[in-house]
Amino acid sequence: MKTLIFPARHPLVVGTATTPKGLKLLSRAGVPADVVEARIDALLAAGVTLEEIEAALKKRQVPVLLTLRSPAEGGHMPWKIKARRETFFRLLPLAEAIDVELATAEALKPVIDEARRLGKTIVFSAHAIKQPASALQVAKWVGKFDHRPATILKIAARIKSWRDLQQLAALLVNHPDWPLAVMGLGPYAGQSRSVLTALGSRLAYGYLDEPAAPGQPSALEVRAMVKAARAFAG
Repeated sequence: MKTLIFPARHPLVVGTATTPKGLKLLSRAGVPADVVEARIDALLAAGVTLEEIEAALKKRQVPVLLTLRSPAEGGHMPWKIKARRETFFRLLPLAEAIDVELATAEALKPVIDEARRLGKTIVFSAHAIKQPASALQVAKWVGKFDHRPATILKIAARIKSWRDLQQLAALLVNHPDWPLAVMGLGPYAGQSRSVLTALGSRLAYGYLDEPAAPGQPSALEVRAMVKAARAFAG
């Protein structure tokens, strides 16, 4: 397998893989994404074994973002901390980046430390899935973000109104040099992601097999958004 790195340029198309069909795409060149997010929680819930996931990761032709999402933030596995740590450690050498929720960062500190030692990119994520995030909640997330090299803060929140979109957009407008990935969830996700990508969101997520979040567009749709954003940025 060729040497892979998490791309430094942005915005990046992140294609989510949550099913056995999506997992098989890792070994194929030409997927419509710069990075593939392997949603390990969804894959295990779908009956894929860790051995099968390992085998697929070893054949990867595209950089991989490893995500073991917790149920509180839209995940499919009722993880115990010990099992979650062990799974991260087992798969960490086979990925270029990991996603750790801000809410579980302290409990997963050994994983974060090892990822940094190995030179992996770390995405710290926070989600407001059912209701829009309040201004106070967004401020708390931003306050918890650990600004270090090769880290990204991802905030995904439901959008019900133009004001909700404005709040997310303000993050990017007010902090243009921060490594932020900001996206909307729900019925207006597609439109909001186009706007937020143009405003500087580092990552733009789209599904390769099935939507991994409410209102998530396909990776092909997101690739078109990113192409337009790159042209806009010059």
